[in-house]
Amino acid sequence: MGSSPRQEFEKDIDNVRQMHEDLVRGAGGTPGGTWMFFLGLVLAASGMWFFLSNVHVMTEPFGMVSGVLGRGFGLVGPAMSTGIVFAPIFLGLVLLFYDAKLKWGWALFYVGLALILIEILSRIRFQMGMPVSNLLLMLGMVAAGIGMMLRSFRDMAPEKGPPAGS
Repeated sequence: MGSSPRQEFEKDIDNVRQMHEDLVRGAGGTPGGTWMFFLGLVLAASGMWFFLSNVHVMTEPFGMVSGVLGRGFGLVGPAMSTGIVFAPIFLGLVLLFYDAKLKWGWALFYVGLALILIEILSRIRFQMGMPVSNLLLMLGMVAAGIGMMLRSFRDMAPEKGPPAGS
């Protein structure tokens, strides 16, 4: 026996619904995770923005290289000029302009460049001035956002188990 037009219509609706679910998948290919992912992304990004906006960046008077050179010569503090950091790159450039094939020139140039980068980066000091409650709130926002983004990759579809009472 054939099925009624109503049953055929419901079967067609189910087929269209299944086709739609196959086409419109959420985060990670699971249904329903897209909004949770973007909400978690906004929450984590907001928390990181608030956190980083409370960090103050300052510089130290002497970096790692100039401080070590100053103390290495028996001075009380890092009293040596930071200009000494530029000596290797200067000598390397002189040698390279004299003869670009000299390996010592390239070595001095790269060592000088590395020393300048180390000196600049070692002078940076980060300082935070905020209450602990704000810090915990910001870190909580970041953690909650990351958790929501990870949860969005899980399959949100209800599990199809055996019908109740069978």
